[in-house]
Amino acid sequence: MHVMKYGTVIVTGGSGFIGSHLVDRLVEQAKRVVVIDKVRPPRKIKNKKAVYKKIDIRDSDVVAIFKKEKPDVVFHLAAHIFDRESVENPVQNAQDNILGSLNIFEGMRGHGNGKIIFTSTGVTYGAQSQLPISESMVPSPTTPYAVSKLTGERYLHFYKEVHGVPFTALRLGNVYGPRQDSSAESGAIGIFTAKLLQGETPFINNDGKTTRDYIYVDDVIEALLAAADSDYVGVLNIGTGIETTTQELFELVRAEVGVQSFPDTNEEVQDMLKRVALKNAKAKEVLGWAPAVPLSEGVANTVAWYRENL
Repeated sequence: MHVMKYGTVIVTGGSGFIGSHLVDRLVEQAKRVVVIDKVRPPRKIKNKKAVYKKIDIRDSDVVAIFKKEKPDVVFHLAAHIFDRESVENPVQNAQDNILGSLNIFEGMRGHGNGKIIFTSTGVTYGAQSQLPISESMVPSPTTPYAVSKLTGERYLHFYKEVHGVPFTALRLGNVYGPRQDSSAESGAIGIFTAKLLQGETPFINNDGKTTRDYIYVDDVIEALLAAADSDYVGVLNIGTGIETTTQELFELVRAEVGVQSFPDTNEEVQDMLKRVALKNAKAKEVLGWAPAVPLSEGVANTVAWYRENL
């Protein structure tokens, strides 16, 4: 007989890209999975075994859900995730990512029985002279999004020290995979795939040499679950340690889609950060986690999903 690992878990942002994949795994491990999200999940990805509460994390009534559910763990994924947009609208970003997060942390402080797992971001480090970036390097965030995520981490340290609420904050690379919104700025792989499949010409910003650490969604889910199982408290990088340029990424997607298209360049759009790669040795050490899906395989899976679902 399969023994459930958890009584109740809460997933904020569980209707979204990463959150929906996580919910699909958690329903096998928890008696009750409660999703808090301001949007309803698309019909195709709604999990019949989960309970969905349509509420914005900025709403103070969120705390009442914690009071009722008394979760064993909360996976806090809900966020305003658009780095470039945060530059234009820092106030909205802070309302979602700082005040919204505080509601979740307050819910756990008063009514939770366990750990907070928080999705942070590798862009909190800003521009570092040495790559790949390790957790010992001092963050110097350069966008409101990065500032808001680092602030979330700092509050978690406060909740641990003062209120004894344990947490793990995962500084993620650029997550990609099936279900990612191809209209959003966050997913270059999704954007390239959708445009190429529809016979449109994608843009590459700047000179195409900007690098990011692309990590497949299934690997991120494994890290989230491992963090929830672990006693480790603190911050961990979740990435591959590999830099991939935007140009290389485009060529991978183009080969997988099987077209001869060439991108347009958008030279005046500057990237806030030129290079990112996250060292994952600490996650290997404390969680026994390592990424399993190479970029070529992940891109193939993602393109196949878009072919079916566009």
